[in-house]
Amino acid sequence: MTSAQMARKRRTYTIDERLIEALAKMAAASNASANRFLENLLWEKATSDGFIPKNEKPLGETRGGDRTSEATEA
Repeated sequence: MTSAQMARKRRTYTIDERLIEALAKMAAASNASANRFLENLLWEKATSDGFIPKNEKPLGETRGGDRTSEATEA
């Protein structure tokens, strides 16, 4: 399955409140949403530890439909 066919899934985890606060601060410092920051952090760890092949690419922006094609003028 290619990344274009993959979808993000919602999960709920119980995490120390201090980590949630730190995540918000780290994300803000990186000018990213907490979700995007955490996804990138976990992606780096999973690929560096061999749980995801290094040649795999993370999902890009999936909201709003296809943003790779040229816009058509009406």
